[in-house]
Amino acid sequence: MVSALGIEAGRMGLLNRVRSMPDPDRGTPRVLGVDDFAIKRGPLYSTVLTDGETHRVVDVPPTREAGPLTAWLLAHPGVEVICRDRAGAYAEGATAGAPHATQVADRFHLWQNLGQAVEKCIASHRSCLSALPQTPASEPPRSAPQPGGAHGDGRLAARLQTHHALVHGLLEQGMGLRAIARHLGWGRHTVQRYARAAHWQQVSAGRHRRGSTLDAHHAYLARRMAETRGRVLLKALQRELAQRGWQGSYSTLRDWAQHRLDQPRRTPQPPPAPPSVGGSPAGSPIGPPH
Repeated sequence: MVSALGIEAGRMGLLNRVRSMPDPDRGTPRVLGVDDFAIKRGPLYSTVLTDGETHRVVDVPPTREAGPLTAWLLAHPGVEVICRDRAGAYAEGATAGAPHATQVADRFHLWQNLGQAVEKCIASHRSCLSALPQTPASEPPRSAPQPGGAHGDGRLAARLQTHHALVHGLLEQGMGLRAIARHLGWGRHTVQRYARAAHWQQVSAGRHRRGSTLDAHHAYLARRMAETRGRVLLKALQRELAQRGWQGSYSTLRDWAQHRLDQPRRTPQPPPAPPSVGGSPAGSPIGPPH
């Protein structure tokens, strides 16, 4: 737009002008949504306030404690309905800041709790399911179903079950997704797929390989790795690719280099058992921690 108007301005100058503009006054919503969110996927949390009717963000208090929510409600009277997460701090803040407003649970948590209740009920009454009737002798025998069910043959199902147990075992030991990916020689998205599945049957088996933005530069990357014998700095390589028109991120280049230009992936092996508190048996040295 600046170029069309014939104005000479830099990108940062325009960005600073936009940031200096005051936020629009959205008024006080009749229905207020209250929920928390993690900042940069870390341990710090803030609160987001939204208009329950227009679904627009109204404000972002700095914490998820009761005090900031109470102060905001007192400064913005007129809220009639508060659709909130059922945390105790939000209940306290909503009651103190808007005692006459109706507090309701949001739709996402209602569906989530309903699903959990149904799953728990079915699991507790599993023994009530009757066995399948026997096939009459006059009918031809049907082929037995494969153990994997929707996951194909038994080998695939066994592999999915083993990998799922392996990933969740490492998660219970305190390892992060990136650390697990490095330990097993897998991609981050593969580890994330197993980590998000509560049961191994929920892991999707038939995933098609998606192309990478680096596929068009495969010949150039292979030549540079051969010239430098694999010792080229990825930062320098990222600058070279940027000059060739690639606009990807450093993490994409790092993952591509690890899993497409390195040696073939290792067969995942479970980590060794940690030493006991009482020490190791005689003659069995304790190695460095993993």
